[in-house]
Amino acid sequence: MQFAQSLEENLIEIQNELIWREYRVGKYHEFYVRDPKRRLIMALPSRDRVVQWAIYRQLNPILDRRYLSTSYGCRIGGGAHRAVAKLKEYLRLQTGTAYILKMDVSKYFYRIDHDVLMGILERIVKDRGLLWLLHEIIYSDHDFGIATDDYDFTGERLSSVGMPIGNLSSQMFANLYLNEADQYAKRILKCKYYIRYMDDVIVVSNDRARLWEVWRAMDDFMRERLRLKLNAKTCIRSEVQGVDFCGYRIWRDHIRLRKKSALKMKHRLRWLKRAYARGEVDIQTVAASLTSYFGLLSHCDSYELRKSILNNLVLVRKRKEGNK
Repeated sequence: MQFAQSLEENLIEIQNELIWREYRVGKYHEFYVRDPKRRLIMALPSRDRVVQWAIYRQLNPILDRRYLSTSYGCRIGGGAHRAVAKLKEYLRLQTGTAYILKMDVSKYFYRIDHDVLMGILERIVKDRGLLWLLHEIIYSDHDFGIATDDYDFTGERLSSVGMPIGNLSSQMFANLYLNEADQYAKRILKCKYYIRYMDDVIVVSNDRARLWEVWRAMDDFMRERLRLKLNAKTCIRSEVQGVDFCGYRIWRDHIRLRKKSALKMKHRLRWLKRAYARGEVDIQTVAASLTSYFGLLSHCDSYELRKSILNNLVLVRKRKEGNK
């Protein structure tokens, strides 16, 4: 890496730019990923990632102390599996039929309002130098925002909204931003059984009418205070149907891997089986994928799926022509 080859010089240069407030965010490299859906990723040069990491180490512990214990995204001691376990626990605590309000923010990272975010930070951060640096990152020259109905990222970019997926600071800002909604739900709406994993929000109750009230109140709060919009996937479901959350379908007495996730897993393993036969991947690559998948399956009721995978994953390497 070119940055590491002259590490001391580069670090001193960054330090001087920060001291004299001459630092400017570098040029983003853009690309798309399609796992699990199409996303626009924006990556910064190495020097900017060093700055982001320095900010994160100092600021994130301060912000993290403000969050609810049931906010699980990008936090030490959090994670998707803990969120799923908490949802199952909440379902078991309900008397009678449980209902679940599942809220999803439309194009969340691409719609975070810069002015609202900066206002939240100014309430917490009192160091003027750090506020200046945060302002430089949030209001950089690159346009991150897209319209909520721009599903293929072909529309006009928006400069007043959006956080780049790929920045360490973005996941920190994203957690802080929706913490406003978390606090509103817990303190004002008195939602007892509340969970958030990044921009996926769950409220559990045995009173369906109450959940409709929470939905309307949260929708108003998102629009008026955070300038966000709940998307069409927001719904109220009965526990009988199970709840799709963090890649699993959850009931009060069992958890299963989502069918879509299971099909994707099987497709990937079939591809690895063919690639191994052609000599394109080695046994270590197959084993690494299998270990990862079985780790995922260990958090749900998956005996039959694991049995099916092992029965069908027979690895045979084709001989090259001329070999005896």
